[in-house]
Amino acid sequence: MKKTVAALLVLCTLTACNLGKDFARPEMSLPGSWKKGDKVTLSQHINPDWWTNFKSAELNMLMTEALAQNLDLKASLNRIRQSRATARIAGSALLPAIDASGSLGGTETRANGAGRDGWTTSGRAGLDVSYELDLFGGNRAGVNSARALVRNSEFNHDALALIVMSDVAQIYFQFLNLRERLALAERTQKNIAEVLKVADARFNAGSTSAIDVSRQRTELANAQAGVAALRNQVNATENALSVLLARPPQNLGLKGWGLGGIAVPKVPLTQPADILVQRPDIRAAEALLVAANADITAARAAFFPRVDIGTGIGLALSPLGGPATNAIDLLASIVAPIFHGGALEGGVERATAREMELAENYRKVVLTSLQEIEDALSAVKAARSRQGSFSTAVREAKRTYELSRGLYEAGSVDYQTMLEAQRSLFSANDNYASVKLELLNAEVDLYRALGGGWISNTSSAAATRKAGVQKK
Repeated sequence: MKKTVAALLVLCTLTACNLGKDFARPEMSLPGSWKKGDKVTLSQHINPDWWTNFKSAELNMLMTEALAQNLDLKASLNRIRQSRATARIAGSALLPAIDASGSLGGTETRANGAGRDGWTTSGRAGLDVSYELDLFGGNRAGVNSARALVRNSEFNHDALALIVMSDVAQIYFQFLNLRERLALAERTQKNIAEVLKVADARFNAGSTSAIDVSRQRTELANAQAGVAALRNQVNATENALSVLLARPPQNLGLKGWGLGGIAVPKVPLTQPADILVQRPDIRAAEALLVAANADITAARAAFFPRVDIGTGIGLALSPLGGPATNAIDLLASIVAPIFHGGALEGGVERATAREMELAENYRKVVLTSLQEIEDALSAVKAARSRQGSFSTAVREAKRTYELSRGLYEAGSVDYQTMLEAQRSLFSANDNYASVKLELLNAEVDLYRALGGGWISNTSSAAATRKAGVQKK
């Protein structure tokens, strides 16, 4: 009989291996090269601390503080802790449960008539052990699912870290750009005021009309309004940066005043297929698929019998202080599903449909990633081209303005010619300052789209996340 039971258990255990299927990534057709990445040298990895390539000590300081203090990242670390606790709870199903119990009671005894009263005290202590044989892998599948969800929460944290850091970089660059444009606007306002003095002098001398003076005063008023608007944008951008650093809106004491000191790195490209392991959002989507695959195994295991083994060890003392009585109880129970009104079938169907849904979501995340990389590559290429054009425009606009202003002061050209040259110079300078921001933002977008160097668990993001969870 014992041999038969043992053989049955071995057979059941082997059967459990056939309930699930090995996980495989959804099939996708990935391009062999980047559409906008012609004539680029491919690299094997991106620097995890990619922001240091911009050669800004102030940006490095902001990044360090954001990684340590950002409130969204701190909340994400607690979500990781929750998922790890859930996995620990799921893992308890694979281990025996042990409970201790005890009782103490007494019985009053009376003699007939006027005899003395007395008590008989008795007690019992017990240890109960219960264990479910995971013959068909349902509990193991639950553990695998929970562990996959832990990885999902970790990769989601890394994806969030990428977003936070790209936001810090781009908002910081915007802050510097606005300061640069504000300084430009203030210089332009000063030039307009100087030209207004010339116009006033010429009007008083009868060399020009009141219309020219009025136009220049209009230009000055517009310039003053533009300066006020830029100052407001500088303050709003600094406030946004403060929130990313988990500080109340305040003066951060930043020293940078323009983008001239920011290096424009050349982002190393990797093969298109590498984004499957480089991008944490893709890894997070893949972890959800792994969990869904394990959930199908658990749903299938529900069709098979459940075997529970229980052991009770008791120690009875009656009366207290007298000889003890030992008792050992063994109990094994088998529960086999027969009819559940389609609930079990529905569980498998739901788990299967969930996996199919997540597979389509996974494909969408991959395609979106490819789009983001191509868009960023195109933006970098366009910004570099525009930067060269605007550099030429600034040089020529400055030359034109200086010539026209000198001729206007000498009375050789009319006011309209000088005014157009003045407007062109301001526009060219403003465009050149803005295109540098476009280029830097495109570089940040490309770093983020490629995964920012957050490969596997060896990156600084994973190290920061691990340290943050352990501190809790």
